[in-house]
Amino acid sequence: MKVVFFGTPQFAVPFVRHLNADREIKLEAVVTQPDKPVGRKREMTPPPVKEFAQKMGIPVFQPEKVKNNKEFIQTIKDLKPEFIVVVAYGAILPKEILEIPKCDCINVHASLLPRYRGASPIQSALLKGDKETGVSFMSMDEKLDAGDIYLLKKVTIADDDNQESLFEKLSDIGATLLPSVLRDIKDQILTSIPQYESLVTYCKKISKDDAQIYPEKETAINIENKLRAFTPWPGIYMIFKGKRLKLIDVKELETEEKLKAGEFSPIKNKLLLGTKSGILEIKKIQPEGKKPMSAKEFINGFLS
Repeated sequence: MKVVFFGTPQFAVPFVRHLNADREIKLEAVVTQPDKPVGRKREMTPPPVKEFAQKMGIPVFQPEKVKNNKEFIQTIKDLKPEFIVVVAYGAILPKEILEIPKCDCINVHASLLPRYRGASPIQSALLKGDKETGVSFMSMDEKLDAGDIYLLKKVTIADDDNQESLFEKLSDIGATLLPSVLRDIKDQILTSIPQYESLVTYCKKISKDDAQIYPEKETAINIENKLRAFTPWPGIYMIFKGKRLKLIDVKELETEEKLKAGEFSPIKNKLLLGTKSGILEIKKIQPEGKKPMSAKEFINGFLS
């Protein structure tokens, strides 16, 4: 079974690994985004998918654009794939690509579609405090995450899951299932059904601007969920005495104590923060220009 894979970030790497390891699948090529400058030194850095594919000896293509790129489109046609698989590629593919594979063009998305179409499904599930999410395998069309669904695999969100752990969980589950999903589609064991348009929700790309919290406007549970969603990146912070204060470990606290929103209070050896509704216990914190510190260290150094 000949497959061409489109994908870019670390999330997509396990999918390449499982496709490449399957004896019934011939991974003809990997298509990923161009290398990009990263960090303060702006060093050109390859996408994780490229790095892994090159280690495995898989041909890699990095077109600047796919749409109207006749030479690239012809290159993919010449590979005669039965499937094209797309996992977090980073661009919507044109009709000319979607029509190439003999069987279908399959997209894997980290949510239970039609919920959370878009760029941040994992973060969005955590932000909403969802108890369940999953992986969707769909037939691709020219719209964003709107294709007919072959399979939804539900996954429980643990209370201690954050962006990083849920990212790994969904990536591993999706990658493990992918080869058998392709076989079942080819053998017509799996058939696709349309998404319920009435249930569609969208999620935006997360940026550094989303990291700031406002205890006067947000509830304790919302701030806790935001930390889970934004760990490890971009993290969360608030402004305290005119400077950034990064919150590293927080938990909504069930207590009878009353605190003014935005106000810190050391109570019974705990550092508490009042919010619009509810109280947060701050366990680890990092003042601007300082190393991360415990609640006790912060109380002694900044509140006493």
